[in-house]
Amino acid sequence: MSDPFQSSRSNGFRNAAGTATIPGWAVILVAIIAGGLGIGLFLLSAGILLILAPVAIVAVLYARWRFRRALRRAAETGQAGSIEAEYHVIDIHREP
Repeated sequence: MSDPFQSSRSNGFRNAAGTATIPGWAVILVAIIAGGLGIGLFLLSAGILLILAPVAIVAVLYARWRFRRALRRAAETGQAGSIEAEYHVIDIHREP
């Protein structure tokens, strides 16, 4: 006996075995939810990128400035902390 509430045309999708139908409104609802989650994740990641990118750029510029300042100070003070030496290679396998 056929179901009087189900039309002869199927408005839903059947699984591989063909035993259960998924109503069309459920498929549309799932698609809307999935699209909303996708858009939400995109906006969240774009927002985080818009916040973190300038912070990272400022941090890199600050580190660069500090490094250059340290190099400049080291050049101004000269080589006071370094030890100069002469090195000679001694070949121990050479016969005298």
